[in-house]
Order: sequence, then structure tokens, then C-alpha cells
Amino acid sequence: MAAEREDEFREERKKDVTIRGVDSDLYDRAAEIARRTGKTIGEIINEALGLFIDLTEGIRSGIQPLVDSAKEASRRIGEGLTSAVPTVISDLEEIEVTKTDLEQFGRRVVFQNIDRLIFTDDVDAETFDKYVALIRNCDEVKPPKGVSKLLVLSKCRRVERLVTQ
Repeated sequence: MAAEREDEFREERKKDVTIRGVDSDLYDRAAEIARRTGKTIGEIINEALGLFIDLTEGIRSGIQPLVDSAKEASRRIGEGLTSAVPTVISDLEEIEVTKTDLEQFGRRVVFQNIDRLIFTDDVDAETFDKYVALIRNCDEVKPPKGVSKLLVLSKCRRVERLVTQ
């Protein structure tokens, strides 16, 4: 699977680094997430850096909705975090997502590290574009019928296979 090949590739490219000036609260929060998820702090930092790079590069490649979401989130910081900030759904073998799932959740979603991501055919282009912020590190993505492959691909980073019927 893509995740396993990527892990092998990254294993070959790992090196020890020292980073000065890391915010101790952020580091402690990342360490706590690592403990809760059974990952190393290095794995958590690699995932965070990978997501940061994907989002940063995505700005240049046309993921303007993410930029708009970030701007909206910063405007509402005084009011607390809102639905403008994408929620990450990750580390699953398979998930099937319906239009109702997306609408009821009501927030933009980043799908990552999923072996098989399936969107049911009731998900239309408007709903897909509104609620799917990014799809990254997935082996297989099955988009809904009637949604442009280019729209789907514009939200994909490191996706092994796009399965259409």
C-alpha cells in the first residue's frame, strides 16, 4: 500500500536534527498527541511538517478555499475556533462518506492516511467542494459520480489511485 511504501522511503531519508526555538507548549502538546496515538514525536512532527508543506504548496496550486478558511479562522480567533478550520480525519483502512455525513458534520475536512476513501454518489460537486478541504496520503480514492475528476484531483496530495467507474 502507498502508506507502507512511503514509510519505507521516509525511513531511508531520516536524519537526526536539532531545532532551536521550538515553542515548549507546542512541543509538549505534540508529545502528548504522540503518547495518545502510540506514535513517536518524530512521526508526529513529520506529519505536521508534511501537512504544513501540503497546505503551503496547495496555496500556489489553487487551494484557495483553505486560504479563505485560514483567514476566516484568524478573524474569529477572539470568538474561539469555528467551523472554518478544517478537521482532520485520518488513519483508517476504509471509510465511506455520504452527502449527509458531510452536511451534518458541517465543517471542512482533511482526509489523510486512509487506505480506501469512498464518496457515495449522492455527494454532488458543490457539497464536495464546500466540505472536502484536502485528501492526502491515501492509497485509493473513489470519487462520487458526477463530480469532475479535476475537482477531486485538485484536492489530492500523494494519492496512489483515483478509482472511477
